[in-house]
Amino acid sequence: MVKWFRLKCPCPVTGCPNSQGKLLEWVCASDRDAMYINENGILACTHDKHVDKIVNWKFDCGDRRGPHKYEHYLSPDYEGFSHAMAMALPHMGEAGADWVVSLVNAVRIQYGK
Repeated sequence: MVKWFRLKCPCPVTGCPNSQGKLLEWVCASDRDAMYINENGILACTHDKHVDKIVNWKFDCGDRRGPHKYEHYLSPDYEGFSHAMAMALPHMGEAGADWVVSLVNAVRIQYGK
């Protein structure tokens, strides 16, 4: 059975000042609902109105000094998203090792690695 967890991670956009450790609680830009992630690398907002693979999402942490300065919503690259998840995982103890391994593999496949 698929397990969903609240998406709390630093900004996954490489080069963003908010990519260095501060955990952000992500919300859907369209409806302001909380965002969730599962081990298959799928993101969804609270009421499943917007659901897609991680590779298809764009992120805006609100910072306007870095890469979000001119184009606010940006797609993270593989390294940026992997870094964000690595920073978030210590705070996701309830997810478990198998869940984490599944997520890492799913994201790797989505990015063609």
